[in-house]
Amino acid sequence: MTEVVIAFKGGRAWRQQQAAKRAPTRRYPARIARQLALAHALRRRLERGEFADFADMARQLGFTRARVTQLMDLLLLAPEVQEEILFLELPPGAQPLSERGLREAVLGTMDWKEQRRRWEELRAQFAPAMLNER
Repeated sequence: MTEVVIAFKGGRAWRQQQAAKRAPTRRYPARIARQLALAHALRRRLERGEFADFADMARQLGFTRARVTQLMDLLLLAPEVQEEILFLELPPGAQPLSERGLREAVLGTMDWKEQRRRWEELRAQFAPAMLNER
């Protein structure tokens, strides 16, 4: 009788390791992208007449008037900047850009050309691998 020895790697840890190698890192919409999408949704609801004004919106949603204003200020961004933000995807736990940071860095001016320039500078600060380059 002949004995055949087969080397076998198995077990849950090995299978998980192999699956991690095959599967690309899952990416999710950035928090700032979700906040901008919320601002667009709230503006549509305001235009449809669901809210009388920002103060009414804040009361009905349980936000402060200041918070509603902060969200709506995101709509003042240049359209190209908004588009890039809406398509930002990051790995879990990675949020290099806060809403406050964006407002301070980019929304300091209403000139869209200047906003685009400031946005490019802000993007350059982050690792290109973390941002969804298009």
